[in-house]
Amino acid sequence: MTLQKKIVKQMDNKIILTVVVDNHSSSKECPGEHGLSLHLQSQNQCMLLDAGKSDLVLGNLKNLKLAKNAPEWIAFSHGHYDHTNGTLALLQEFPNVKLHFHPALTRPKWILDAPETWRYGGVPCGFPQKMNEIYKTPQELIPGIYASGSLLNDEVPKQKNTASRFYYKEGDTLKEDFFIDEQVLIVQSRKGVSIVSGCAHTGIAKAIQKTAEMFPNPNFYALIGGFHLSAASACEITENIELILKNKFKKVMPLHCSGEAFSKELAQKHPSIFVHGEIGTQIEI
Repeated sequence: MTLQKKIVKQMDNKIILTVVVDNHSSSKECPGEHGLSLHLQSQNQCMLLDAGKSDLVLGNLKNLKLAKNAPEWIAFSHGHYDHTNGTLALLQEFPNVKLHFHPALTRPKWILDAPETWRYGGVPCGFPQKMNEIYKTPQELIPGIYASGSLLNDEVPKQKNTASRFYYKEGDTLKEDFFIDEQVLIVQSRKGVSIVSGCAHTGIAKAIQKTAEMFPNPNFYALIGGFHLSAASACEITENIELILKNKFKKVMPLHCSGEAFSKELAQKHPSIFVHGEIGTQIEI
């Protein structure tokens, strides 16, 4: 079956997204942390995007009553610790879950916090070095939910970002990380086409571009997840909001690394599309 035929088949699909791990929480039973994990339910199947910063993800899944049915997949947006550290706890609880990640995700990643101040920021010790199935993209993981594969199409940008804090280690050499491993989930349902992002290190524009490659002339519904705008300038915030409006997203839920300034600007100026998100928030997409 071709991708276009699958799109038609999924048009009536109802998909529910629940925030499991995020920086913010109003619940004592489900505390927050600097990380992200999202639960998606489609028909009688479910999956996760990312695994948070710790084993908190498993406790939150149980307290949100989402652990009864084992996820079919955990898809990983990229290889940073705050999106992967909960993986081992999830694998112990759900030993048959399949993992989806770009091969470059397991590179040892390092973060430069200040001059000569480094910390390890990659996947935890014991994280599988390869997927338990052949990596392919785009790949439908559960009905109507696709892993995009590399948002850079495995191409390293030529222009160097001199302000980068993010690197990976190759042998004894630290190299700037352009996040060739970054991917999003693209959701096709009765609501339209939605993008679910982990951090958007490569930018919201790249996620939109990749989606349009898979779904020409998409009828966008929701944009959800981390947008990596916590340190963005006012100009960058305006540019991203204009991009969202240009593509006619009907709902936007900023999470994790999206930044208070971005969320406040979107909520104040475009309240009809802004959705407040925190642990436990549930939305149909």
